[in-house]
Amino acid sequence: MGNYSKNISKRFAHTRIKQGYCLICGSFGRLSPDHVPPKGAITITKVEQRHISEVIGMVPSDVKGVPSPNGSKFKTICHECNNSHLGGNDGEVARVCKYLTLKIQDYFRYVDHPYNFIVTDVDSIKFARAMVGHILAATSIEECKKPPEYSPYFQPLKNFVLGDNSALNDSHDIYYWFYPFKRHVSAKCVAFYNEGHLSLISLLSFFPIAFMITKKNEGTYPAHASKLTLGDERLVLDLSSLGYSYSAFPFHGLKGNQMYALTDFQTIVSYPIGQ
Repeated sequence: MGNYSKNISKRFAHTRIKQGYCLICGSFGRLSPDHVPPKGAITITKVEQRHISEVIGMVPSDVKGVPSPNGSKFKTICHECNNSHLGGNDGEVARVCKYLTLKIQDYFRYVDHPYNFIVTDVDSIKFARAMVGHILAATSIEECKKPPEYSPYFQPLKNFVLGDNSALNDSHDIYYWFYPFKRHVSAKCVAFYNEGHLSLISLLSFFPIAFMITKKNEGTYPAHASKLTLGDERLVLDLSSLGYSYSAFPFHGLKGNQMYALTDFQTIVSYPIGQ
């Protein structure tokens, strides 16, 4: 029994709660399970969750993940935030991802392409509001057990999700790129060091897109990434194979003096099982 318990993901200790402080609005009460990635944006299947620290450099079978029969879920936000502020915008994420998936299928079905880019219309406010909200939610129940404290990094993100369209204008930048993997990665906060520069990164990656938030004018990001300005009416994905080695950023193979620091329960990977 002792050896078996050691092989269960530590994620198990960060999933069970009924009441707590909502990680978006800060209210105390009953918490609602939030699907991350949002329902509609992906095909909901049976998945397992693990901390990404349990995955990197290890054979996947070494640690048994926490199973969920219907997608990856986090019980860290209240019903109002889940249904109004996130659910009211998730439809745009679903629409964009479905359209991009069809365009990507066409791109790889046919050999000759004059360009490596695919484009879709987007309501950037709705899209970003949903994605930022899911990033805030995708963490441990430990953060719900005490009243929220002010954070100059996270408060503008919360304000934006709650309806302030200008909350990120002076505080954050958003980048996105093609993400060609089945596994889903959520990282609420990672410190990434590259060539003498330290950046804070928040990330949500699932096929076909990686969505990253950084501090204003301080971010490190893949060269093939595009910047999303709130008010944009188009998303442009670069499908060139030149970007594949960095598509899992920041959890790609580190090079040179690159390094990162993270809190394990804030960085979760989920992956389909039984398929």
